[in-house]
Amino acid sequence: MTLHSSDLAIHARGLAKRFGAVQAVARIDLDLAPGEALGLLGTNGAGKSTTLAMLMGLRVPDAGQALVFGHPPGSPAARRWTGATPQARDLPDQVTPREILSYAAQRYGVPPAIDRLIADFGLGDLIDRRVAGFSGGQMRRVALALAFVGQPRLVFLDEPTSGLDSAAQDAFRVMARGYVAQGGALVLTSHHWDEIEAICSSIAVIDRGETVLAGRIDAIRARARITRLGFDLPPDLVPPLWLGARHDGARWQAETADSDTALRRMVAEALPFANLTLQPLELKDLIHHLRQEGTRP
Repeated sequence: MTLHSSDLAIHARGLAKRFGAVQAVARIDLDLAPGEALGLLGTNGAGKSTTLAMLMGLRVPDAGQALVFGHPPGSPAARRWTGATPQARDLPDQVTPREILSYAAQRYGVPPAIDRLIADFGLGDLIDRRVAGFSGGQMRRVALALAFVGQPRLVFLDEPTSGLDSAAQDAFRVMARGYVAQGGALVLTSHHWDEIEAICSSIAVIDRGETVLAGRIDAIRARARITRLGFDLPPDLVPPLWLGARHDGARWQAETADSDTALRRMVAEALPFANLTLQPLELKDLIHHLRQEGTRP
């Protein structure tokens, strides 16, 4: 079913933004439907933050257009349905998380649902403490709760688990997947590639302000079925050149689009390998491979 732009959480075409001589964003196209999570990827300086700022209505694009549920980003109608994590330093020192969340909920015109936020973000021992003296991880949990306090239909999360311990990261991933499963839309940037793959159904890779790779993760994997072979060899042997293997300091690793053929040839050539493992490429390595090949799913 084709959705109209007014039905999409985000519909953006040709977004561009320049800062003086620097073309921060050159041409960005994005669509995000309700019930989907998009991972926005790219190196520092690639244009991710500027793209997020335009989608949130914090910056006006020089060219192109974006709509949030059919409304301009930053408009009252768009703001009503969106949430985002503020920077921790923006939280007043002398208020409690309960006070911050209750005030934010009032601004959205919804009940604060404090008990749900306490459970979702592990705020039980923090909810009535002044935020002065909170650790970075504690402040991050409050900031994440603020993104969801208004019962938004679309949430922007920029490095959401920065500063969180592994247990809090796992809890966030469970909560985020549940939010999307219930029809919420989510845009996520993260340096944790496993987090992107655990939460997001689609990705968009930005490089020098342009979308260079975009699509559903399952479709990207289906079109690039690359398998990583791992194996051991006796210390005095190296793999044949045709395999393109490299040594990671402990084991040999090779990547192939046809693991069956590669293994048959290894056996036929009597390569004395041991402890064989076959694994799909991690998302980061898969994207690197696709970009080297110039493939756009």
